[in-house]
Amino acid sequence: MKAAELKNKGIKFKLGNKEYELKLNMNTFCELEEIYGDLNAAFEDLQNMKIKAVRALIYSAVKVEDGSVTLKAIGEQLGLSDLESLGTAINEALNMSMPETEDAPGESKAT
Repeated sequence: MKAAELKNKGIKFKLGNKEYELKLNMNTFCELEEIYGDLNAAFEDLQNMKIKAVRALIYSAVKVEDGSVTLKAIGEQLGLSDLESLGTAINEALNMSMPETEDAPGESKAT
């Protein structure tokens, strides 16, 4: 996948008293990889809703908008009660940002 294939769309979410956009683009993925060390491991942990992964992704998205934010500050603003809504937001943002997939030869889209 190329950076240009990512859709430049995101969804709004609130953290504390500030609103941010959860946009999963190349900058967000680079920040996430910088923190997590391995992007595939990060996404595996996100699928399993591991708190460390959620914090890292939210931090990565916010950092793209606000370079002064710290991972610790994001962790202090997140609460366990936020995890369900953030999980939904993350799934929605992933669906919105990923490029359209083409059917393999011989396959057709279900209607």
